[in-house]
Amino acid sequence: MKSKGEINWLGSIAGKINRGKRWAAYGLILMLLWACPPVVFSANETENAAKPSDLPLKAPSDSAIEKRIGSVIGTIDDFQNVKIDVREGVVRLSGKTPRMEASENVTKMVSRFEGVVYVDNQIQVETDVEARVKPALDRVRQYLVNAMQKLPIIGVALGVILIFWIISRVATRWELPYKRLGLNRLLRNLIRQLLRKGIFLLGVVLALDILDITALVGALLGTAGVLGFAIGFAFKDIVENYLAGLLLSIRRPFDLNDLVRIESHEGRVIRLTSSELILMTLEGNHVRIPNAAVFKSFISNYSINPRRRFDFGVGVGVNEDLVDVQALGCSALRTTEGVMAEPAPFMLVEELGDYNVLIRFFGWVDQRKADFGKVRSEAIRRIKMALDEARVDMPEPIQTIRLQRGSEARLEPRRPRATGREIQTMDVSPDTQLDDQIHEDLAAAHEPNLLIEA
Repeated sequence: MKSKGEINWLGSIAGKINRGKRWAAYGLILMLLWACPPVVFSANETENAAKPSDLPLKAPSDSAIEKRIGSVIGTIDDFQNVKIDVREGVVRLSGKTPRMEASENVTKMVSRFEGVVYVDNQIQVETDVEARVKPALDRVRQYLVNAMQKLPIIGVALGVILIFWIISRVATRWELPYKRLGLNRLLRNLIRQLLRKGIFLLGVVLALDILDITALVGALLGTAGVLGFAIGFAFKDIVENYLAGLLLSIRRPFDLNDLVRIESHEGRVIRLTSSELILMTLEGNHVRIPNAAVFKSFISNYSINPRRRFDFGVGVGVNEDLVDVQALGCSALRTTEGVMAEPAPFMLVEELGDYNVLIRFFGWVDQRKADFGKVRSEAIRRIKMALDEARVDMPEPIQTIRLQRGSEARLEPRRPRATGREIQTMDVSPDTQLDDQIHEDLAAAHEPNLLIEA
C-alpha cells in the first residue's frame, strides 16, 4: 500500500503530463493557424486579380483618332478630298464632297469613333461641274457593267414573266369550268380578271426572286397595299357601283327588255354595265342610273308577271243606280279586246262627292298578247260609250247661272244621246316600236352588257 507522499508525487507527475498535452495541442493549433493564412490570402489575391479594374482606361491619343478616322473614310469615294484635324478629341473636317447627303452622313459616322468629343463639320459641297458629273458617270458605268454581267439572269427572269403571262391568258379563256358552275357574265369576268392578275403577279414575284431582289417584293407589296387603300378611298363611288353591279347581276331583279320603274324613272332595260343601268323610256330617251342607286332603290318590274291590272275612275250622278252602272261597265270591259276573262273585271265605289259618286273599274291584261296602255285606253272608251248610250249622268263641277225674266223660265232641252252606235274594234296588240329601237341600240352599242350571256 502506497503512502500519502507517493500518491501526491504521482498526482503531480500526472498533472504535468496533462499540462504538457494541452501545450502540445495549443502548439499544433498555432502551427495550423500560421500555415492557413497564406492560402486564404492567395485566394483573395486571385479573386482580386480576376476582377476588372475600376480605374478608367486611357483615352486614345489625338493622332490615333486621326489615323483611325482617316483609314476609314479614305476608303469612301465621296470623302477622298476631306481633311481631318483632331485636337483634344475635337475632330475638324474640311474639304469638299460631291453630295450634300455625304456631308451630313460623315458627321454621324465620325461621332461614333472612340475618343471623339465633338465633330466640327466644315465640309463644303463641290460646285465644279466635272467633279459633280464624274462620280455620277462612274456609278452609271458601274450599273451598266453589273447589268451586262446579269444579262443572262435578266433574260431568264423576263422569260419567266412571259411564260406566266401566256398561262394567265390561256387559263382565263377556258370556258368549261364557268359553264359547269353556271356563273353569269359579270361573275365570270371578275373571276377571270382576278385569276389573270394573280398568275401574272406570281410570275413577277418569281422573276424578282431569280434576280435576288426579294426586298423589292416586300416594298412593292407594301406600296400596293397603301396604293390600294388610297385608290379605294378616292374612287369609293366607282367601287361601290362595281360591287352593286356584281350583286345585281347575281340577283337578276330584271332582265333585258323588262319594263321597270326605279324611283321616278320608268322604261325598258337595255343594258347593265359594271357602273350603271341604262333604261329606254317609253318616249325613246336613255336614262343612266348608277348601280349603287339601283341597288338601294325600290324596283317595280312590270314584266316578270305577264298579267297586269289596270284601273280608272269615273264620276256618275248621285241619283244613278250603281248596280246598273256596275253591270254596264263590267259588260263593256268583258267585250273589250285584251281584257282577260279571268280574273274577271269588277267595279268598286270609292267616294261620295258633293255632286257625284266616284267609282273605279278594274281589269286584267295579259301583256304577252296585248299592250297594257292600249287596252286601258280602249276600256275607258268602251265604258264611256256604254254609259252614254244608257244616258247615265256623269256630272262635272260646273256652276250654271240662269237669268229669268218675270215668271218665264225656259230651260234648254237636254241634248239627246246617240244610241245604237257601232262599237269599233281598236288595235290593242303589243307595242313593238320600242323593241325595234332597243335592237338597234344593242347592235350599235360598244359597252359590255352584263345582261347578255356570253
